[in-house]
Amino acid sequence: MKTGLIVAIAILVCSALVYGQTAGGGSKVSRAEAELMQIERDIGDANVRRDKAFFERIEADEFIFTDSGGGLTTKAEDVGSFDKPAGDTKLVSYIPDEMKVSIYGNTALVTGRVTSTYKSPKGEAVIRSRFTDVFVKIKGRWRIVAGHSSRMRS
Repeated sequence: MKTGLIVAIAILVCSALVYGQTAGGGSKVSRAEAELMQIERDIGDANVRRDKAFFERIEADEFIFTDSGGGLTTKAEDVGSFDKPAGDTKLVSYIPDEMKVSIYGNTALVTGRVTSTYKSPKGEAVIRSRFTDVFVKIKGRWRIVAGHSSRMRS
């Protein structure tokens, strides 16, 4: 009987720890916030794998990306870029962190930092950037509608 009670208490404690995970700032992370942060990690993984199908699914038709130089990329251009050979420089790691999620009904804003590692015949380069992504929940799924990234000064 005591063993069953101890096991039940251990399960409750572990469940509370998982549910109460925080996002760096000490605040509890909601299910939607956790889902959006996972999507950001999935975006990184899909970039490394050059997964065109992932971006076709996650980017809304009106998706627009603004780079740090003010250049714009549409969904068609972004998805189409995977049809071209990768070239000599390859993205080998894309790790988002310092993420903050703000949700406004069916719209969400995700900001954070990303550390990207590239390898080329000349060696390895690590680039850190800040990003802002805007998501809208469409038919029950979060879709990215706009993104911006600026390289951080070293």
